[in-house]
Amino acid sequence: MITLIFDTYITLVSLVFLGILGVIGGVAIPGLFMAAAAPWLDRILPARTPRR
Repeated sequence: MITLIFDTYITLVSLVFLGILGVIGGVAIPGLFMAAAAPWLDRILPARTPRR
């Protein structure tokens, strides 16, 4: 019985850790890349057309 509880606890801790890694890999790293690449992308493809 105690083994089942321990295994469940370890599984939950692992899922939380993998969830944190997923957030970092899916949101933070691309966000940092886009912040670094934004000035270059703005030169290539401006966000808005200039007004007259």
